[in-house]
Amino acid sequence: MIACRQRDYRGASELDAVLDLWCAARAVDQGDPWPPLDALRTELAARQPGAFDAQVWEDAHGDRVGAALLLDECILVACARPGAETEALAAAMLAWGLRSVVRTARGCGERPCLFVPARSDDRRFIALLERSGFQADPWRTLRMRRSLRDPIAAPQPPPGMVIRPVAGARDVAAVAALHGVVFAGGARSLDERAALMRAPGYQPALDLVAVGPDGALAGYALGVTAPLERERLGQALGWIEFVGVERSQRRRGLGRALILRLLHAMRGAGLDTALLSTGAANLAAFCLFTTCGFNLWHEIRWYVREAGAEEEVLAYRSAYVAPAGGLLHVEKCAT
Repeated sequence: MIACRQRDYRGASELDAVLDLWCAARAVDQGDPWPPLDALRTELAARQPGAFDAQVWEDAHGDRVGAALLLDECILVACARPGAETEALAAAMLAWGLRSVVRTARGCGERPCLFVPARSDDRRFIALLERSGFQADPWRTLRMRRSLRDPIAAPQPPPGMVIRPVAGARDVAAVAALHGVVFAGGARSLDERAALMRAPGYQPALDLVAVGPDGALAGYALGVTAPLERERLGQALGWIEFVGVERSQRRRGLGRALILRLLHAMRGAGLDTALLSTGAANLAAFCLFTTCGFNLWHEIRWYVREAGAEEEVLAYRSAYVAPAGGLLHVEKCAT
């Protein structure tokens, strides 16, 4: 039997220790590789001691065995120490997540729903979600990757198009405006763009725009590095965050040219692997990334459950309450 105690996250005093827990899980390819560690560090740094949307589980010796966060008030991301990833611990995290989204939804008139990403090859976790009343959402996400050590084709932009790094406030404003047009509901304010450019993984050489002969912005591509993956796990990774092309410039090869130019820039930055996410229903994007050398890494299925009075009724009695300070006794399941 393993005894687990659930408690509030203690804020900055244990940020590095909780991040170490996530690193250990990532090192053995546990769970979804998203969000990047730098994004997790930013999220953890924003939580004050006792924040309702962050939680830690520890064993009877006081060693941390799991941690969970709510992102955007409704998305549960969690990790478990390798060797301690039991179904009962996962059920306790789901129960906490359901209780937490009820709290975030109070006073806003919205239905409290919890969204949970699950790798399609994690059958045990998916079975737990389904037994716990979660239903598969139609939306699926593909995590794709490409080795930057393999040959990268030369980018061939359409005639008259120039691909170069972002230069100055005018470019930044134009990219923010185009992003809101290209992605439905994806408007990105200048403040958000400025915050992104201050992030640890931002490098100007990976922030590209395509400009036509008239100087108008025709497309953009943004990549970021993953400094903590490199520091903690020895992985020289980069993520392609966005690729967008103005509607009138599509089907001319500009998107592919932007991606290939970005891959060359990532290699020049000393990275070994490029990663990206795309919707499974976006076949055009999937085909485009495939022609640029990307392969499917993980399919992420999204599960959702509306929370209510019965949110603590999950697959395991041990997950019913798990109050802070109380002990949760769980048996490790056979693999």
